[in-house]
Amino acid sequence: MPRYLASTVFKEGSRKHIMNRFRAGLFAFAVLMGQAVPASLGTQLSDLQAGRVANVVGLILEKHHFRGSRFDDAVSNGFLTNYLNALDYNHMIFLQSDVDGFKAKYGNKLDEETKAGKVSPCFQIFEVYKDRLEERNILVQKLLRQEYDYTEDDYFIPVRNKEPWPKDDLESAKLWRQRIKYELLQARLAKEKPEETIGLISRRYNRLEKTMKELDKGDILQLYLTSLSHTYDPHSDYMSPSEATNFDIQHISLSLTGIGAQLIWDDGHTKIKDLIPGGPASISKQLRPGDKIVAVAQGNGEPVDVIEMPLNKVVEMIRGKKGTEVKLTIVPAKNPDSKKTISLIRDEIKFKEQFAKARVFDYSDENGVGQKVGVITLPQFYDNCAAHVETLIDRLKKEKISALVLDLRRNGGGILDEAVQLTGLFIKKGPVVQVKEPKKEAQVLEDSQSKIAWDGPLVVAVGKMSASASEIVAGALQDYGRAVVVGDQSTHGKGTVQQVLALETVIPKSQVESPGKLKLTVSKFYRVSGSTTQKQGVTPDIILPSIYDYLDIGEAALDNCLPADQTTPAVYASLEQVKAYLPQLQAASKTRVEQSKEFAYLNEDIDQVKKRKEEKSISLNEKARLAEKDQAKALTDARKKERNARVKATSHIFDLDLEMAENDKPLEPFNPNKEKEEAELAQATAPTGDGEDAEDVEAEADPLIDPHLDETLEITRHYLNLLGKGAKPGVAAIQSSK
Repeated sequence: MPRYLASTVFKEGSRKHIMNRFRAGLFAFAVLMGQAVPASLGTQLSDLQAGRVANVVGLILEKHHFRGSRFDDAVSNGFLTNYLNALDYNHMIFLQSDVDGFKAKYGNKLDEETKAGKVSPCFQIFEVYKDRLEERNILVQKLLRQEYDYTEDDYFIPVRNKEPWPKDDLESAKLWRQRIKYELLQARLAKEKPEETIGLISRRYNRLEKTMKELDKGDILQLYLTSLSHTYDPHSDYMSPSEATNFDIQHISLSLTGIGAQLIWDDGHTKIKDLIPGGPASISKQLRPGDKIVAVAQGNGEPVDVIEMPLNKVVEMIRGKKGTEVKLTIVPAKNPDSKKTISLIRDEIKFKEQFAKARVFDYSDENGVGQKVGVITLPQFYDNCAAHVETLIDRLKKEKISALVLDLRRNGGGILDEAVQLTGLFIKKGPVVQVKEPKKEAQVLEDSQSKIAWDGPLVVAVGKMSASASEIVAGALQDYGRAVVVGDQSTHGKGTVQQVLALETVIPKSQVESPGKLKLTVSKFYRVSGSTTQKQGVTPDIILPSIYDYLDIGEAALDNCLPADQTTPAVYASLEQVKAYLPQLQAASKTRVEQSKEFAYLNEDIDQVKKRKEEKSISLNEKARLAEKDQAKALTDARKKERNARVKATSHIFDLDLEMAENDKPLEPFNPNKEKEEAELAQATAPTGDGEDAEDVEAEADPLIDPHLDETLEITRHYLNLLGKGAKPGVAAIQSSK
């Protein structure tokens, strides 16, 4: 039976990171210039092989995609537009004349070419792209040597994906001059040395040109065919073999075979970011964070130089079969003038940091009676995650928790079956979700197990980043009246289901050795009430202020998303455990939010987001930018001072991970410094492109600053009190309180 996916893939930043975006207009270079460099197909495809893959992908999309659209001229034009945007996301490489020429030549032809197994447009357009990229880089190197007047009232629009392409070379030169001035001004504001900044920017654009010119046909084909699949909906993707492997690692199994080192790309070098405990690299004690990998060899094979090699290709070389040898030539961080070669045996690595985990908050109510609340955080619906959550619940019950919070705020979804099983942990039996294919009756997926892992008071925390499988769980528990749902104005709004199809089942190996996979939208899912989450999401019972509600990150903001509709309600019996208490919970929460200092700060940030969305452009006047920076710093300093004056106690917070639960180990006291260090490391290695608010990272990286979780816990405690002070947790307690 195929595994069905109810997930969306997105990158989510901290509140601070988002505010930096809107305050300074800074985006990661990969986002500014285009999509991330794709993973390789692993082999150099011939035009004939690439054409065969394209032909099959086009046929499958036309015949089996949920939308049921013919691959015709309309799709062809959308296909072309998507491809041009994939190459030149911010409309700064091509000229309008290039785009017009492509549309005239290929606009109504890509359907016919693809059906005929021809991919020449893919590579011809890419050749023009490379030529233009070289021209832009030559211009950049000249612009970096020019002097700039930072007293002018000049502006730059950093996010240009909705703007027209420059009409000619003159307009392009003006645009790039603003872009380089913008980058240089950022460095001036950060008090960086001019010569270092110029060198950094120069290398960045040289590297981009070099990387794009080194892409093989498999790399380019992935961009091309994903552009085709996105004309049908935003969640259908063509994946090369290595990209399919990455998808499985990150969203299904959470495991791989390798050395257990997290790698980052640092100015042409592959650097060790961290070591995964228990992995070969950690056990060997021969690698440390900061070490640079300069060459990789397979067993007794010749070392391959990896300096300036894209990170994804280095990762491919280091991964391999369990039990095989890989040799790394490294430059140690502690002795950068030396080199050494180390040998490691690959092993299976589990990404345990992405597993479900829990926390216990040990309170006392107003009468001094102990009141423990368990919080389970599930980052995604990976293989066996429902069983992991059940293990955590069993342990939390031993800790005598009175209520449970299921935190799905950053969960982008995953395996559909796991969402059904997870919901079943909180209800006896019954339908969980309805799945409908085109022109067919809805299939009802049910929880058939009568066992309930937790029958006590339940609260589900969601947000705009909660997508697909998360929405299935939150929607079902809300429809059943089983849980209080708390969060943003709505969840993400993805109500579609994907199936990953291995193209090797369609294309013989004699034609293409490794043709990759196609992630294809095959059905929609509906709540048991018959309503949809598609575009609309799940509306929480209690809504809290959130920046994400003012950013274009939901399903409705995505191009070519499927429409919202409804189906017939399933037969289910509501438990009615929530409705009677909602008016009091909502009123009390509203009062607390209005009195909360953290939510006041959040509302200030929301106002800034709204302002930046309206303005779009960023000033290139140094005096104006310094004033903005000083104002932002004063605001940050005032917040930091106020926060320090109300230091939160952590003695009542305890951590619980899966290993601790499985081995019945004692809970560990919550250590905010450990989480803070991890958050700061993530901030330091993230390509935000900005350093002007570095001192703010400390406050926003502080795990104690989480107003949404704090309010969710207050709602949970209030819910407990409404159910009956001192009542034994469970369904019986809920029933007796009515």
